[in-house]
Amino acid sequence: MRAWLQQVKTDFAVYCLLLLANLPGLRQVVANAPLRADTDTAAMLDAMRETSGLHGWWHWFTGDWFLHNGFYRPTTCLSLLVDYTLHGETGWGYRLTNWLLAALTAIGVYLLSRRFARRWLSHIFAEEWQVRLFALTGAVALSLQQTNALTTLRGISAWCLIALWVLVAGISRLSQQAKAWGTSLREHGWQLWLGAGAFFWGWDRLVHSGYERLIVWVPSRTALLATCLTVWSVWWLIRWGDSGRTRFLLVAGLFYAGALGAYEQPLALVPVIVVLAYAMRREWRWRAWVASGSVIAIAVGYLLLRFALLPATLSGYQQQQLRSATALGMLHFLQALLPLLNHFRYWLTVGFNPYLFFFKDAWDTLIADLAFLGVLVAVWRSWKWFGWWLLWQGATYLPMSLLHPFEHYYYLPQAGQNAIDLALMAWGLQHTHRILHRGDSLEPCRHV
Repeated sequence: MRAWLQQVKTDFAVYCLLLLANLPGLRQVVANAPLRADTDTAAMLDAMRETSGLHGWWHWFTGDWFLHNGFYRPTTCLSLLVDYTLHGETGWGYRLTNWLLAALTAIGVYLLSRRFARRWLSHIFAEEWQVRLFALTGAVALSLQQTNALTTLRGISAWCLIALWVLVAGISRLSQQAKAWGTSLREHGWQLWLGAGAFFWGWDRLVHSGYERLIVWVPSRTALLATCLTVWSVWWLIRWGDSGRTRFLLVAGLFYAGALGAYEQPLALVPVIVVLAYAMRREWRWRAWVASGSVIAIAVGYLLLRFALLPATLSGYQQQQLRSATALGMLHFLQALLPLLNHFRYWLTVGFNPYLFFFKDAWDTLIADLAFLGVLVAVWRSWKWFGWWLLWQGATYLPMSLLHPFEHYYYLPQAGQNAIDLALMAWGLQHTHRILHRGDSLEPCRHV
């Protein structure tokens, strides 16, 4: 009982911290942004008014959604109808719902990260408090990204941070065994470079991700609601696999069906969940196959319902949204998964010229390229974690890369990208700490 109460207190403190991290989003909630200033929002308000608000909810469950552009999104329609009934055309009410969804998503990401870190990053985190801190950091980062607040850290150099970490981690060893520490640095300096490189790439991508109008723009409700329901559906599915309690499976199925009714993007997560169930088959046993079958059945049911209620052909809006150059979309997709490709484009563009190295950009790019070796080693050492979250990011980003970009397209993939970036940073810090404190007892290639 005492242990249970302690866990409840810890979780409550974590949730309070996450709410605090989401407080910057309240500035967007109270922003002076008239709803009808945006044409899409104005069209949605007109559609809700014409069907008498919540009284006409069934209309949106049997056909196209508010904008009449060929999408079946009854869950999003229902959530906006509730806002319309409560707040009319008062903008802060809609934005408050968006903010609450963003906060709930951050909490769900915390729970997912904690669960997977316990299983797949046990070689990095030896203590439970380290796992919780890692998961909390990821959830706070997402909370700040949702309001573009994390970009304020762009001016902080990752190299300065890792150098400070090396100094702090090695200061006790330096004071006790200065000569041995210096020898260790010479022998294992390249391994320190691997840790620093992994940290650099994780930090750089993390602080350069952000959303400027995810909360303030009402039509982004589609992505916010779908992402929130998707994250929580995966969480409840894991609870079902671990415990076998039927109510968890029912909640997971309900949430996933709601996510599909909010936005089409969660369809891409079907193979991701199937891979998860397969990876957990030894612990879940028959429940793994039930989990996979349930998700597939819900996705198939959604598709059958969508094509039964709406035309199968693309609408004019959908055709307009498709990129004219598919290859460009695929290039952006590959760069999102493997950011080093963007550096290859840089070298192909500028060519090889010794005079380039009189300029800072060339040196920055070259050093970052060499630092990517640390990313490869980190992925190799924790391939289950990176593999699954990379599949999450890639599967959810792929269909959106074929469309002209909108900010909210990348919200669901961001959960996967953040998990990758945070793990790179954690591995980099842990690897450098281990080298500094045990360098004289390690073989040079042992951890590669």
